[in-house]
Amino acid sequence: MDFVLAVVVCFLGLILALPVLKRRKTFRRISYYIDRLPGDQWYPLVGSVAGLFGLKREDLFQAMANRHLRLGPIFRSWYGSLPVVHVYKPEHVQVIMKSNTNVNKGLFYRYLFPWLGQGLISGSGPKWRMHRKIITPSFHFKILDSYGEIFAEKGASLAKYFAGYEGKGFVEVTGDLTKIGLDIITETAMRIKLDILEGNNSQGVEYANAIMSFLQMTYKRVINPLYKIDSFFKFTAAGRESERCQNIIHNFNQHIIQSRKKFLDAQGGLGTEEEDELGRKKKVSFLDMLLNYQRTNPFGDEEIEEEVSTFMFGGFDTTTATLTYAFAALGNHPEYLARVQEELDEIFSDDPTRKVTPQDVARMDYLDRVVREVLRCFCFVPFIYRNLDEDIEIAGYTIPSGANLAISLYNLHHDPDHYPEPYNFDPDRFLPENCAKRHPYAFVPFSAGPRNCLGQKFAMRNVKTLLASVLREYNIKCQQPLEDMKYTIEIVLRPVNGLHVAFERRRK
Repeated sequence: MDFVLAVVVCFLGLILALPVLKRRKTFRRISYYIDRLPGDQWYPLVGSVAGLFGLKREDLFQAMANRHLRLGPIFRSWYGSLPVVHVYKPEHVQVIMKSNTNVNKGLFYRYLFPWLGQGLISGSGPKWRMHRKIITPSFHFKILDSYGEIFAEKGASLAKYFAGYEGKGFVEVTGDLTKIGLDIITETAMRIKLDILEGNNSQGVEYANAIMSFLQMTYKRVINPLYKIDSFFKFTAAGRESERCQNIIHNFNQHIIQSRKKFLDAQGGLGTEEEDELGRKKKVSFLDMLLNYQRTNPFGDEEIEEEVSTFMFGGFDTTTATLTYAFAALGNHPEYLARVQEELDEIFSDDPTRKVTPQDVARMDYLDRVVREVLRCFCFVPFIYRNLDEDIEIAGYTIPSGANLAISLYNLHHDPDHYPEPYNFDPDRFLPENCAKRHPYAFVPFSAGPRNCLGQKFAMRNVKTLLASVLREYNIKCQQPLEDMKYTIEIVLRPVNGLHVAFERRRK
């Protein structure tokens, strides 16, 4: 009997040990290949990133970007026990982004799960593929045209709001740009007007503040090895604040989703082609389209919240950042601002006061080049991550399955091999003849390949509409010279001291 019991215990012990042994074997294989790459000295507990600890927040990002200058185009680092391979050359980026197999996001994205769940940005596997197929039609050009009216309304509101800054010298504007970004994304995502810019909705302001605070706490998790341990993080001040924000965001989202669902059920659904009494296309939100899909297909409320949250996350912060750095660039380069305004004056020569239309946006060739140069020069999403499902070969090295890859878009977009004098702002880099000379993966602000951003046309139309609405009415000056700006990374890059801009009404 004792013998049988011993055999059973040994057998059960072996079963329990197998996953551990398998992980250990996988870890040893990853280590074998990863440690062949150049990299900084490894230390117990902290890995090879000890040099990043203790840096001021305005110095941390630059130290991270400068590692490629020290260690070369491909190197490895250990974040504690997490191995990461860093690359930035376009030929290496192409190998990664074109892969139909290695499409899973890196481990760092899991810190967004409490808000985004397994949505398009943070998700992976069959669920991600299914959701992408479902959501792709939501960014059809007809849908984008219906959003154009919202972009124009908010652009007019922003221009009117800035009238209050005339004659007041340099004023800090990143808070205002964040508010207008949230106003736009909540109306396009959920068909609700929060009017956060005007401060007329206390619930909307609380929601906006919760999102911003959650993202700040999330970045604290990314840079602090101890915060990566869930059981430790939840007892910290940052962990408690993160949970508080999650509850506010979730309760707000669910209230809107359930209210909208009841409305659509009462209406018998809502098609995206319906027109109002004047024959115009009705503004249909992203949420409406998902709820309409849910009426005849298996798609849970949790999945809807994940994708609405993902839509918002992917939209408002990037809108805010693009506007911020466009103001910084044009406020430092009056010659480029004058060319933008010359183009706008021609487009709106029939009626300088009318709202911007999608047809107007399509004619803004020079402003388009300005926005693309903003995306390159400031590169406010500096890193993206992948987790490998299969081995790949890069620069003669084997990068094993299970490893995490960090693509430095910042270094890619400032590579002097493709962008001479890369820190100078020059919209003519994006003249068609100049684009044709570059590697196709030398500029990928919206990623590329099977994991590219579905909302890139949404983003470009949105930003160009807002900029056109403001710049046709105002001359702007930026207080901070571009070369003096420092950045802190909070998921996206932000200017450490905000952005101070002076507005002067144009005299035509």
